[in-house]
Amino acid sequence: MLKGKQSILVIEDQKSIRLLLNAILRKEFDVTTLSDGLAGMAWLNEGNIPDLILLDMQMPTVDGFQFLKVIKKSGIFSGIPVVVISGNESPLDKETCLSLGASYFLNKPFDPKELLNKIEGLLRPVAA
Repeated sequence: MLKGKQSILVIEDQKSIRLLLNAILRKEFDVTTLSDGLAGMAWLNEGNIPDLILLDMQMPTVDGFQFLKVIKKSGIFSGIPVVVISGNESPLDKETCLSLGASYFLNKPFDPKELLNKIEGLLRPVAA
């Protein structure tokens, strides 16, 4: 088991979803919630490096696609797992997100247990 809580950055424009995700995750993780991709990029550029990012796709200013492209092209943030949570069930959006480097794509409404299982799987240290 890792010492201390691992950190998760939640980028979601809907306040109710941010609050829900914070409630689901805060017992096991340090959670930071932000309302759009621009705020997420600013937070990362301040030197914060989360263990995982939960990312909405449809947001004002900088959407999830733009955010994903930027962080996956950057050297320092490219290895952070990104779980996309989207209300858009388009197979093309899912394919695009995964091709841009997302680790997983989850449709809204989502099952909190599925989300936690996926997060734990992505953050679990690989046994040598």
